[in-house]
Amino acid sequence: MRLNAVSYYADFFLSAAAILILTVQMSAHVGVFQAVQLIAWVVAGFIAWTVLEYFVHRVLYHNVPYFKELHDAHHAEPNAFVGAPPVIALILIFALTYVPVATVSALAASGLTIGMLVGYMAYMVLHHAAHYWKLPTNSWLYRARRHHALHHHHHVEGNYGVTTGFWDRVFGTALESSGLPRLKLR
Repeated sequence: MRLNAVSYYADFFLSAAAILILTVQMSAHVGVFQAVQLIAWVVAGFIAWTVLEYFVHRVLYHNVPYFKELHDAHHAEPNAFVGAPPVIALILIFALTYVPVATVSALAASGLTIGMLVGYMAYMVLHHAAHYWKLPTNSWLYRARRHHALHHHHHVEGNYGVTTGFWDRVFGTALESSGLPRLKLR
């Protein structure tokens, strides 16, 4: 769906606020051992995000009719503010991560959710950078941008990961840039 600027940027700020709230809430109640556990859960949540992002993009956005139409609109106009309504991803992250895990462990639920939210923020920032920022060609962000640009401009589908290209390599969907004309990245 087409979003206005406020809707487009809302999740950037709401995700950061949720991360801050969960982190402050947990830091007030944990000792050193629990802090190490919390960090481990955050890392696990981030890794879980990258897997989820890959499969949502590969399966949902490229195969399921309603989501495919939305994603096709993004491919047709990559610089338009096209996406899910704000807060939907945040609600899903909390509903699928925090709520079920909190019944077992508040520490694990908070850590996993923080990690998922950090992953979601990384996804949003990297995706935004890929479409809107002019980056130095020798930077990591430029390489991430090129990885995503190949997803948009290659004749074969692939490069589904935005936050990382790791899962594209694992599942054989990484697109090679050799032999392709130089992509014009603003």
